[in-house]
Formats: sequence, structure tokens, C-alpha cells
Amino acid sequence: MKINRVLSGTIIAAMSLWAASNTTLAQEGAKPAAPAAAKPASSGPQYREFVLGDAKAPVTVIEYASLTCSHCAHFHQTVYPDIKKNYIDTGKIRFVFRDYPLDGLGTAAAVLARCAPGDRGMKMVDIIFKNQDTWVRSEKPLEPLKGYAQLAGMNAADVEACLKNEDIIKSVREVQNTATTLYKIQSTPTFFVDDEKVDGDRGYEFMANLIDKKVGSKKK
Repeated sequence: MKINRVLSGTIIAAMSLWAASNTTLAQEGAKPAAPAAAKPASSGPQYREFVLGDAKAPVTVIEYASLTCSHCAHFHQTVYPDIKKNYIDTGKIRFVFRDYPLDGLGTAAAVLARCAPGDRGMKMVDIIFKNQDTWVRSEKPLEPLKGYAQLAGMNAADVEACLKNEDIIKSVREVQNTATTLYKIQSTPTFFVDDEKVDGDRGYEFMANLIDKKVGSKKK
């Protein structure tokens, strides 16, 4: 994807970190664990997990996605609504969305979503995916992203500060580095349904059958 030359210094930190080498981790695990909590800062938004559903749900589904990934957008527009209705809202699964940005612009979008106040982060993710065909092809792709952030409750100053928020940028990169080195993720979307890895958007029927199997096994 070509990023227009008008991208300002507000995104340079994100793009720089995206290009940095992955952190090497000492051991491998079977199931993705929650990332380490961000260190408290004096002010401003903090990185936090995007988690939907009952914390006591029998099955956890984790998605690693890039906000510039067309396959991820397809999943969120065609499969995720039914997953939410039939499994998240009914208490059968706990759904965790994690960032795996494929480029600097994806990193900027991820950081902006993480800055969204209250519970609006996943709502902003939905907006970004819904409008992906428009904003990624925009002459100035940061501008519509900033607009989505303002719809989520941030003012212009909040948006600029967010794009320079090194703690959140680093947290996004750490989650991706862990996914790459510990869980061998190389593409998006990638899912874990409990400990079972699913590469790519396999459609609703595949995911539903797998979730049903996992939920059923917990009842035995």
C-alpha cells in the first residue's frame, strides 16, 4: 500500500516502530496469554485489551488482525456479526481482539482505536473495517482515520497526542512481537479458539462448528 507523502510527523513514530526488529522471547506457549499491563503514565489514555463477552464464558476466542487487512475487514463485516449474536452475546465465548498491524498506517489506526475513550475502542474498530475501502485509498488516509477517532469522542488535540503516545505504540508492537515469536503468527486474520489455531477467514460455518465443539467439550 502506498502512503501519501503528506503523512506528518504524528505517524513517524508508529511507522518506525512497525519497521523495528521483533523482540526475541525465551519460550513458546500453546495458548496466547494476556499481554503485560502497560506501565502507569502520568496522563493520557492507556493501552488496554479489547474484550467482549462474559469473563466466565467457557471458551475464549482471540483474533489477531490488521486494520489495513482486507480479509480481516471481510471477517468483521460478514462473519463477526453472527459470531457476536450467537456466541458472544449468549455467553458462550469471550472474544479478544488484538492488533497485528501489517504496515505503518495499520499501526496508526490501531493506536487511535486504543485511545478511544470508554468502551468505544471496538466500535471504532468496526467503523475502520466498515470503511476500509474508502480510507486506505484516500489521498490523505490519516484524515478519515482522525475523523473516525473524533466520532469516537476524541477532539483534534486528543488525536494528535494519541498518534504520538509512545506507551500505546510500544504496547501494540509488543503484542505483535509476542504473536510472531511465541505463537508463530505470520498473517492476518489469525484466530485461537482456546488452544486451537485457525489461519485466515474460514467463514461462519467453520468457526461456529469449531466453537460448538470446544463449548461441548467443556460440558463433559
